Amino acid sequence: MRFCINLAALVFALSLQNPVLAQANDGHVTLPESGLTQAASMQKSMAVLAKNLLERGGMDGKKWDANQLFRLQLLTAQPEAARQAIQEWRAQAKQRGQSNTDTLFVIYELYAKTLELQTQRKLSFEEAYKLVFQDVFSQLDGEAAQDASFALGTSVERLEAELQRQLKEHTGKTELPLKDAVNLARQYLAWLAYSKVIPLSLPLLKEDEQRRYVTEELLIPTADGAQIATLLMRPREQNADAKKYTTLMSFTIYADDNWSRADAKKMAAHGYAGIVSFTRGKGRSPDKIVPYEHDGEDARTVIAWIEKQGWSDGRVGMYGGSYSAFTQWSTAKKIPRALKAMAVSASTTPGIDVPAEGNVFMNFLYPWVPYVVNNKTLDNDAYGDEQRWKNLDKNWYTKGVAYRELDKIDGIANPLHKRWLEHPAYDSYWQAMIPYQHEFSKINIPILSTTGYFDGAQVGALYYFQQHTQYLPTADHTLLIGPYNHFAMQGGVPATESGYTIEEVAKLDLAALRLQWFDYQFKGAPKPAILKDKVNYQVLGANIWKHAPNLAAMQSNHVDYYLGTPAQQGATHQLLQKPDARQRPLTLTVDMAKRDDVHQQESLPRVSKTLNTRNALVFVSGSLPQVTEISGLFAGHLEFIVNKKDVDLNVTLFEQMPNGDHFELASYLGRASYANDRTQRHLLQPGKRQLVDFVAQRITSRQTQAGSKIVIVIGIPKQTDLQINYGTGKDVSDETIADAGKPIALQLLSGSYIRVPFGQVSK
Repeated sequence: MRFCINLAALVFALSLQNPVLAQANDGHVTLPESGLTQAASMQKSMAVLAKNLLERGGMDGKKWDANQLFRLQLLTAQPEAARQAIQEWRAQAKQRGQSNTDTLFVIYELYAKTLELQTQRKLSFEEAYKLVFQDVFSQLDGEAAQDASFALGTSVERLEAELQRQLKEHTGKTELPLKDAVNLARQYLAWLAYSKVIPLSLPLLKEDEQRRYVTEELLIPTADGAQIATLLMRPREQNADAKKYTTLMSFTIYADDNWSRADAKKMAAHGYAGIVSFTRGKGRSPDKIVPYEHDGEDARTVIAWIEKQGWSDGRVGMYGGSYSAFTQWSTAKKIPRALKAMAVSASTTPGIDVPAEGNVFMNFLYPWVPYVVNNKTLDNDAYGDEQRWKNLDKNWYTKGVAYRELDKIDGIANPLHKRWLEHPAYDSYWQAMIPYQHEFSKINIPILSTTGYFDGAQVGALYYFQQHTQYLPTADHTLLIGPYNHFAMQGGVPATESGYTIEEVAKLDLAALRLQWFDYQFKGAPKPAILKDKVNYQVLGANIWKHAPNLAAMQSNHVDYYLGTPAQQGATHQLLQKPDARQRPLTLTVDMAKRDDVHQQESLPRVSKTLNTRNALVFVSGSLPQVTEISGLFAGHLEFIVNKKDVDLNVTLFEQMPNGDHFELASYLGRASYANDRTQRHLLQPGKRQLVDFVAQRITSRQTQAGSKIVIVIGIPKQTDLQINYGTGKDVSDETIADAGKPIALQLLSGSYIRVPFGQVSK
């Protein structure tokens, strides 16, 4: 029987103090016509809804599982039963191997206990909650308390906004399916519990923090007179002054009090001294904010300060993702004596993947500058003004002015972005920021690097790994890569990513893994089991992890797919197993002055029915007769003739599944004049045969289906969110639409091929 509720009635019922609800014979819940306007009446109506859901039973005729059951019990004033259901769900989660089970649903446990104590001792909610909080947190160790406090940092405003969104979505409906009714009840309970608990928790969390930790806010001076804002937290224990701690340190430009405090506290809760330092000028530092340029030296200054402190055991481990991963590599350029380990994730690499990739500048870094330099913390209002940045991209693209003039279109100066544009090659400006060539050979400490197939910074993570292991073949550098996005280390692994459902084996707690790895390095704990070799990678579609001594070992063989003509008129181009010497050149023509495509979508989900074939040629293989594994870095050898002095190239590898969906596996973006040497530009000779050999900057591991096809898309990028190379040979940042001239005509010759890496399919 389909279970529904009368939404129009529910929406009005909650404005009444005593709504009358009745259940119709056909299994629907009928409510008086009313509105969701008053919290008191809403609670009564939701209690009736929850009661009917409890009486009906769970989904598909089954009993409610403990996860759903405790929520309905809380809505129907059964707090003791709800706590028992929470304990049951924790036990089940522990059996499944889930971490942090002791504090799972802690906020609902606190809420339930408070309701019980209120009734037993006739206290106000606030009085009862304070007693319950103190009792619960007194029984938690530092790590569990940190996990619990993280849950108490949820935004009530976002919960309320989602509740209102659901109510608005269902306005005017007379009934709801069971699933939607359950979701509405869950969302209401979340808002109700959190709105009561969160405001009361803030002072109590502060008291608990003071009881557990010694906290210091510092300004550490540098040799050139700057000051580095630093937060230190370490365990408050008996004889704490005599105890020595290893320090886990993050150095970041993202000066947010909540993030930094949570980070430092997490490390202190785990038995370390936790330190978060900010780029000079951020936080309480009075200096000018300059991203990238001083971080390495400033972080080394902080590490030297740590080493001298009485509570320090002289060992420092650095950690963090994105910018905080860059600062670790910048620090290691001249490695300090006390730095003993690094855990980097989603590693940003200035000059390699930001603000340019393959020497092609990308617009997404333009709004990042005001985000981090406008004030001492973060300018969320500027960065979050999506319409401003979309308009900037489209206006620049439509007008065809020089890329260097982006700030004139925006109307606000961006001198840092202009400074970056003065360095289109990977020159000494960028080389000074992170280790360069043989400097990698001096980094002889253990490093854990985590990235993802869906991580935009995978380019940088692989660059560091490849350079480090090239210049120091014995490097103790471990790489882990799975179906993760840029924020998975900080925010957890989502259920889906860009159209792809994350497999169970990949749902790791990456933050916990990092701490386990530090414990292995500093406390003699066992090495995390997932880190079996130098390269540890999840095979998409196979629900397994594999392990290899290096990136090359991910593949067991490869196939060179030559670029062929269509088999028949109107068909897509073919991928051939051998070159056809008689084949005429394949011509891709792109009018760089054309702007009627300004509203076309620039990117698609990683799993998509369609391909973005604008300004591109598509090449398709025959069907793969059996399950196949594509693992490693694809590469290309392009022989071509072009009528310009330069051209940008974009090559993307796809699996076309039997159902027609396309899975984007990996890609390459690069400027042809820098293809063989990113440090110096070598212009092309128009009308003459050119060679470009490249290796993709992004890696993949994917078990394809039998009947799938390999698809290669080769294009010349011309879009609103990338610098446009008109091919004149001038500095690309100075070119305008007036330089477009004749359309670019790229003729791919028969010797061109794409090398696809294949792994060994597990049986």
